[in-house]
Amino acid sequence: MAESTVFTRVRSAFWMRVNENDDGSFNFFVSQDLSAVVKHHFPEVEQASPTGWKSGSHNTENVWIPADCADQINVDEIKQWAEFAGNQCVWLKLGKHLQDHFSGSEVDFCVAADFNRTTDGSGNIGPRSVLGEAESQLKYHLGALTPEKKQEYCASMSQSLLDAFDLLPLRGGGTPLGTVVSPIPAQDGSSRLAWAFAKHVADRKGVGFIEPRLLVQKPQMKQLTIQQKVTAWTTIYQTANSVALDPASVQGRDVVIVDDLYQSGITMWAYAKALRTARVRRVFGLVCVKSMRDSDNQ
Repeated sequence: MAESTVFTRVRSAFWMRVNENDDGSFNFFVSQDLSAVVKHHFPEVEQASPTGWKSGSHNTENVWIPADCADQINVDEIKQWAEFAGNQCVWLKLGKHLQDHFSGSEVDFCVAADFNRTTDGSGNIGPRSVLGEAESQLKYHLGALTPEKKQEYCASMSQSLLDAFDLLPLRGGGTPLGTVVSPIPAQDGSSRLAWAFAKHVADRKGVGFIEPRLLVQKPQMKQLTIQQKVTAWTTIYQTANSVALDPASVQGRDVVIVDDLYQSGITMWAYAKALRTARVRRVFGLVCVKSMRDSDNQ
């Protein structure tokens, strides 16, 4: 009997199935939304197939590898990659709360290294995940941490972000030429956890880093509705001289927006929309954790 392995996660856009058939052939099925990511990392799959990738049912694509071409691909390597990409990470699309405000094309791909909380088999929300605890402690309790705990949490966030960065389909293969990393625009003196990790990722991956400083007063956002937050961020980004960002630093490049927490995604998508006006090549999102809530304060 053919062996079938599925890689997916609840509330993640990633889905992949690998069929190992009795005759020694293979079939790969992937969600259409993420097929470009799989093709980027494993071009040899298409090269080994006499038929290439084909559109399937239920928003999927699939490819067949005959038995006499199976030695051209490393199935175990692909499954190991999918275990992390599909079963551990969370791939984020435009949420339903933002569909009236953005087109969905502002961000090409967005990946979180994990959710901020654990869930059981029934979907019940439990305590913070390892990364959720690290993000929370570093963001809100940094001054109370021992040096050892601070190092532990930083190391956990660092490695997770770096591993997730490698999932993004950046041009240049192992050397993402023309890529720059950017935090969300912020004012001087504001919390800089995301900025620190954005700079860390850029340094470790050997890519450019930009500092988009917010030059206007940001309104208090916590009590605003989603509509009000979208309006606030849109107004800021459409106002001249509100953000210190040289368009030449991003024009024609892939921009990876790094943040520590993704909730509704308003800040990510609004900034990505503003970057599009600077004629960037593509925009990617890279976050440490996705919150269990999608609706902000709604």
